[in-house]
Order: sequence, then C-alpha cells, then structure tokens
Amino acid sequence: MNLLFVDSNAALRGQRTIWLREHLPGYTVVDFPSAKLAAAWVGKADSLDILVTEAIFPTQETGFALRDTVRARFPQTRVLFTTRYDLTGFEDQIADGLVLKDGPYTPEKLLERVRALLTLPVESNEPAPTMVPGTVLGNYQVLERLYIETEAETYRALQITVQRPVALVLLKPEYLNQPEVVAKFKERERVKASLMHPRIAPLYEAGETNGWLFYTRELPRGRSLSEIELTDEVLSERRLAEVLFGVAEAMQFATERGYHHRSISPRDIYIDADHQASIVNFFRPAAVKKRDAHADVKAFLGLMRQVAAEGKARGLLQSLADANHDWNGLLNALDDVRDDMRERSIVRKIEAETLPVNVNGSKPWWVWMVIFIILLVVAGLGALMNGRNTVPAANATALPIELVHIPGGNFIYQKNEKMRLPEFWISKHEVTIGQYAEFLKALKSAEEPGAYDHALQPKTKTSHEPVKWGQYYAAAKAGTTYNGESMTLNTPVFQVDWWDAYAFAKWSGQRLPTEQEWERAARGKDGFIYPWGNTPNPKAANLGDDYDASPKGKGGQIDGYNLWAPITRVTQDVSPDGVCDMAGNVSEWTAGETQSGEWPPHPDYVDLKVPVVRGGHFGLKSNDQLLTDRRFPESANEATLARGFRTATSTAPAPGHATSPNRKAQAKPKP
Repeated sequence: MNLLFVDSNAALRGQRTIWLREHLPGYTVVDFPSAKLAAAWVGKADSLDILVTEAIFPTQETGFALRDTVRARFPQTRVLFTTRYDLTGFEDQIADGLVLKDGPYTPEKLLERVRALLTLPVESNEPAPTMVPGTVLGNYQVLERLYIETEAETYRALQITVQRPVALVLLKPEYLNQPEVVAKFKERERVKASLMHPRIAPLYEAGETNGWLFYTRELPRGRSLSEIELTDEVLSERRLAEVLFGVAEAMQFATERGYHHRSISPRDIYIDADHQASIVNFFRPAAVKKRDAHADVKAFLGLMRQVAAEGKARGLLQSLADANHDWNGLLNALDDVRDDMRERSIVRKIEAETLPVNVNGSKPWWVWMVIFIILLVVAGLGALMNGRNTVPAANATALPIELVHIPGGNFIYQKNEKMRLPEFWISKHEVTIGQYAEFLKALKSAEEPGAYDHALQPKTKTSHEPVKWGQYYAAAKAGTTYNGESMTLNTPVFQVDWWDAYAFAKWSGQRLPTEQEWERAARGKDGFIYPWGNTPNPKAANLGDDYDASPKGKGGQIDGYNLWAPITRVTQDVSPDGVCDMAGNVSEWTAGETQSGEWPPHPDYVDLKVPVVRGGHFGLKSNDQLLTDRRFPESANEATLARGFRTATSTAPAPGHATSPNRKAQAKPKP
C-alpha cells in the first residue's frame, strides 16, 4: 500500500516522513516538496491509497488540484489536507477530505489523523457507479463514469442517433424521492440551458427516462487540466496566456450576468490542440452567500501553476496573482498581455526582416549623376559663401566611439533589487554603420583570421558581414534611404548577431556590457523607469508608437523616425549619466547578466542558454518595461533589423580616447 506525503516545509518534512514510515507498517511512504512533483509521480504510480497534502502551498499550488489529479487515476484514495491558512470559502473543495491544522503539527498528531482517515470506509469516498458501462438511458449509452459529486454523477456517454460523445449528468437515485433536491436539480438544468457562450459547454437536453433524472451537455474538445497534469507537458508563456484568457472570458461573461458557481477545479478546464480553452458548465442558481471573485481568480491561477513552464509563464501567473484581480480585471489584464504578445509577434516579423528592401541605390545611373552634380553645385556655393548657413552632409564622417564613465556603487536592478557594481565605461551611443565598416576593413587585412572570434562561435560562421550589408552601407555612405529611412554612417548598425557584436567589441579593445551594467547605465543609480525619469514621454525615444510596417511606411509622426535614427540627432532618450538611446532606436546584445559572461537559460527551453537582448527599438511600443524587460532570442545566431549593440570596458580609456563625463553634476531628470 502507498501513502503520498506532500509538504513544502523542508525542515520538518523529513522528520514527519520518517515517523509515518516507522508507525504505519505495510505502507510505502513517498514524500515530495511540491504538488507538481507529486502529480508527476502519480502519473507513473501503479496505486495510491492515502494522500496527505497541504491544502494551499506557498507557491499558490493547491492540494485540491492534486487531489483531483490523484482521484482521476485512483478514485478510492483517501485524502488528508494539512493547512497553515484559513480555509474559509474552500468548503466545497475540501469535500470528503479531513483537515489537520498546521500550527505546526507534531508527527504524533499527523499519525493520529492518518489513522482516523483509515477508519473511514472506502465506499464513503467513492461508491460504485450507479450506471455500469453499456447502460442505455433513452437515446444515450453510458461509457464510463467521469466523476462523482454530492448529489450527481457525471458520465461519458454516446448519443446513439448521431454517434456524438456527450457528458451525461445523473441525479443519484437516493435523491429521487426528495422533492427539494429534485427541484434544485431541475433549476440547475434551467440555469445551464440559459447560459450560452462559445467557451462554456452548452446543455444539450434535459431528460427523464424510467424514473431517472438527467441532462446531457457538450463534452469539451481537448483534454481536461487534470488529464494534462498527469503528463510532463507544460505551457509556454504565450500558450498559457491563451488558456487563461479563454477561461477568464467565460467566467467574466457568466459572473457579470449574475450566474453563481462552485469552485473551479482542473476537471472543469479543457484545452484543445490549438491551446484554446473552454470550461464545463458548472454554473448554478444564485446563492445567498456571494463568492469572492478575487479569491476565485487567485485559486484559478494557482491551479494553472502546475502546468506553467518555469520562467516567463510562472512569472505571468505571479504578476496576475499579485494584482488581485476579479474576473473582469483578469480579462482586461490578459487582453493587454495578448496585445503585447501580438506586438511582440509584429516585432518578430520586423526582426526577421519582413520589410521589403527599398534602397534608392537601385535608381538608374543617370539619376545618381544628376544628384552628384547637384551636390557639387551646392558644395561650390557653400565654398563661395565661406560655409555660412550650410547644413553638414548627411553622410558625414563616422563619429568615433565615445565612452561615458559610470561611477561604481549601489543601484536598483530589475524589480527594486539592490545591487552593487564597480566603476565601468560604456559607449554613449550604439555602434554605428561607419564604425562597423572600419571593423570589417580591419578584418580584411588581419594577419590571423578569426583573431577576434568567440571560442564558441559556430564553425559554419565564416564572416562578420551583416546580411545585405553592401546595400545599406552604400545607402549610408551616399546619405540616401534604405527601406524608406534616411541613412548616414552614424546610423546604428543592424542585422548583427551576437558573434558579430562580440568580435567588434574585442577588436575595439572593449567588450559587450553585462545586463547589470546595461541596466545601471540606462536607469541610473536610482532605477528610473525611463532613461529621462519616471514620467512617460512618447516623443522622447525612437519607439514604435508611430511605426508603420507597410512597404511605403509613413511612420515617424511622433518621434521623427519610422526606422533607425542617427546618433547625431538631438534626443531626450538620455540616461542620468548621459548614455543615449537605451529606451529606443535599436535593441542591444549583452554579454551575460554578470561579469562571468555566462548566458542564462532560455525561459521556454531551460536546457538552452542564450545571451539576453536589452532595450526597446523603433518597432516596439512605449511601455514601462523598456529598461527591465529581458528578451531571449532563439540563439546567439539571431540577427534582426531592429537589433544592434554598444560596447563597455572596465578600465579607464587611454588618454586621447573620446570620453564623456557622466551627468551627475547636471540637474536630475524629473521623476
């Protein structure tokens, strides 16, 4: 016989487990610290007789969900809940389980409750099905019982005439002679029939055959959450958001119209192959005691934690739980999340170079000749006027890298985490096309090919020349346009992968900044939301609020640029230390989170480590996460239209190297 003991208290779990093993002869006691690990074990176990689990874990997982997962496989399992929390409002979830208050409890008290649990007859937990498989009830043939509730049993059945699988809900026979229960059952039928929503399983038919009362409803597509919990499957952030939205949409629709419901459980949530969610129609007539929608939402988010992938998916659940939403608030929040993800998809398309290349260099030769003659005339007139009132040519000589000193000391990192860094220097601007051209020129005359390559650079990568470099470098030199945007040698370089950025930095005698350095330079020591302070300003940075992805995009109505902006322009996207374009223009490669240079695991693929991209860009809409969002590419080989880099160093630049003092002597940005 098997006993599964789930306790997150690492200090006491071992002692309690040993006590159970010593005092329950004949039982194999298996222990786990979390519901997720326990559910994985259940999926492979041959039998389970007793489940002892925390009702609510510190991680917001619930023992109720684990209980449902267990009984989906082993219906006869006895259950004991332990709890350090007030379980008021969870009475429906506790059902037939015993409860042991954890204050903390002693091993002796635990053993006493387990022995009390063993005195309960197994039949009281799970009586035999009223309808055996094969039973025909009117137009329906019973296939198997799915689960049992206080007054009803739910079966998987087949509608014989149309061969359609359905869920058949049968009133237990012992209640047929109780008018109040029968009336309540029929009222529930009417309530369920009145609720129509594409994500809520509709009621098909209410029937009465040979004295039996029942109704049938849709069996939702896909698998229930309780079935998925028995597998090793997890949902990525994007897929999880879709499932959460589907359930929230259904719940908001029903609760806004006054429909009451019991607590939601894993068996109520169905997820299809496209990760679209629907729910069982578990709504019922209004009760005197109103439900706490905020608590219901938190309980629902706790259920989903067991199938959420580590990293971003778990982070999404935590942020939603921390916001303490009701169903309407959750729906609105998820609508924003999905909009943001759609925006990220658009950004991905931008970054995957979906823009049609439109380089003015493709004009006939005679057009270029006319332009050249005009430029000569303008230059001549400028010379005659001794250069007065002339505008410098757009393709002026590339500016050198200018470094900004960042003083060492404490600073705010990510979500108010206090960190400390030694002093360092970081380039004031993103690396430009002109600067990168010098690098490529130097490589051609290098005595040792690959001298600046990273040791892990793929053997198949044999060049640091970006995709379509020839086209956009020509446009930058000529001061013409590429994809409809004016280009100069002082436009940020793009279409560079991480290996390119690393090699350039090494060639320049510097390195890529760490994530911590990047964020310190962007937010200042006080951790501003934006480089310029804590107040949003759509005009301050080159971002995507005015981005137009069409081939002849007319964007740039807010910040002046649809795509890339030259570093020579006047901008408000300046950090307290004087570092430019951290919020927008192009996003940037970093070395790693710390000086170790080790890449972090990808949140969706934990066995894959990748360098992190930081900062916003011309296609990304303004938001308050521009400087803290950590974006994980598919690999270090990824090169995009909206990504560049800047350099950093831990040693003071040599005398004569272009440097820029930090701005702490200037007025601080207004929060």
